[in-house]
Amino acid sequence: KKRLINTKAENVWKLGDYRSISTMLPSISSHLVRSLNIQPGESVLDIACGNGNTAITAGRKGANVTGIDITPELLALAVEEEKTAQVGGIVWKEGDAQHLSFEDESFDVVLSTFGHMFAPQPDLVAKEMVRVTKKGGRIGFATWPPELAIGSIFKVNGKYLPKNPDAPPSPILWGIPDIIEKRLMGVSKIYFERGTTIFSVLSPGHFWEHMSTKYGPLLKTIQTIKNQDSENQISLLRDDFLTAIDPYIVENGIRPGYLLTVARK
Repeated sequence: KKRLINTKAENVWKLGDYRSISTMLPSISSHLVRSLNIQPGESVLDIACGNGNTAITAGRKGANVTGIDITPELLALAVEEEKTAQVGGIVWKEGDAQHLSFEDESFDVVLSTFGHMFAPQPDLVAKEMVRVTKKGGRIGFATWPPELAIGSIFKVNGKYLPKNPDAPPSPILWGIPDIIEKRLMGVSKIYFERGTTIFSVLSPGHFWEHMSTKYGPLLKTIQTIKNQDSENQISLLRDDFLTAIDPYIVENGIRPGYLLTVARK
């Protein structure tokens, strides 16, 4: 049964063009799949799979993959991406990361790439990830640390949203190892690895243009500002965005750092 709180999450990801955002991320999917040492025939669950980057990467390794996402529009894109990749056999299902519709200990590997971090109840998500993983199985995910490029963008974005005492914890808290260790109760081992990717951009202004017209959470903020008749705030948001990414610009690229978490149940 769909819960109201996650209808909001679903609506955010319908905005913009997530496929064009996800084309910047395949190298991180391969890093995660490699770190988890996914083998042919293993059962893999990709939580909040979006349009399928990581599920397809695992499928190309010969794993038996299920991808779940709360947004049907993204799952429809995932089906197309799977056809393009000529993988076949991936099961795509609508589902909520906080209430997984699988039996206990169903999967050898449970993973997520910048997906589960957006669920509003992180402790519930963590519990569900551990629950559906087989004893001795692996859990792995990629997240954005708060102190680096994408985390800085999230902080800027949050500054322009109305203050809400009931707001869920920030998604970028999933980029802090100490917090992850507290959330992932019930695992026997956990380790962290850091990586950096490169997004090719002609200029910082081009990156703003891309993100502010394609990326759901930023588009939502811009919509909110427009609804409040505070158009001048958009140019301030743009200035803050460009200041936040400036340390990570190298020639015609931006270098965002990410965190990989790999745990064994």
